[in-house]
Amino acid sequence: MIRALVLALGLIAGPASAQMQGVRLEDPVAIPPFELSNNVGDTFAADDLKGQWTLIMFGFLSCPDVCPFTLGNLEAAVSEMGMRMRPDSVPKVVFVSVDPDRDQDAVDGYAKFFHPDFKGVTGDRENIDALIDATDSFYRLMPPDKTGYYEVQHSSSVSIIAPDGTLRAKLQPPFDPRLSAEFMMQSQIQYRRDQTQ
Repeated sequence: MIRALVLALGLIAGPASAQMQGVRLEDPVAIPPFELSNNVGDTFAADDLKGQWTLIMFGFLSCPDVCPFTLGNLEAAVSEMGMRMRPDSVPKVVFVSVDPDRDQDAVDGYAKFFHPDFKGVTGDRENIDALIDATDSFYRLMPPDKTGYYEVQHSSSVSIIAPDGTLRAKLQPPFDPRLSAEFMMQSQIQYRRDQTQ
């Protein structure tokens, strides 16, 4: 479980940063073993988090608003980061579907619709839940209606994973590209400081 969150809304770097609602963790959180995959044969596991920055968001393909809004803004944020950071510092974006029964066959294409470098994955409940719990995220499959259709509730925050494979911070809407890039840069600076202490 995530420990105390610090530098919360309005405390990051002034009034403008309050729009971003980014929070950094007081203590890093280790990500436990997990393994997810997608419809094109790619796997995504805890070891894939090492050596790079990664942004993880949870959702589902038939999401009417939160998922496309978030992925669209993350695409803009990644483009902004690409102009302000070294290429190896720009985070990878991974979309994790919490609805594998409906999404397994199309999850990677859905993520790549927003950016060709985005990755979409899903998996069994045990592996999804392990990542959900480690990032202090949530989802809920609602009861199906008479036709069998069901809604999915899920968190809208995006988890920031550092190159050592630990959760270091979270982004929340509206994911302003400029402010998100600034927050990522500051998070990376803080990470480097922590590594030298």
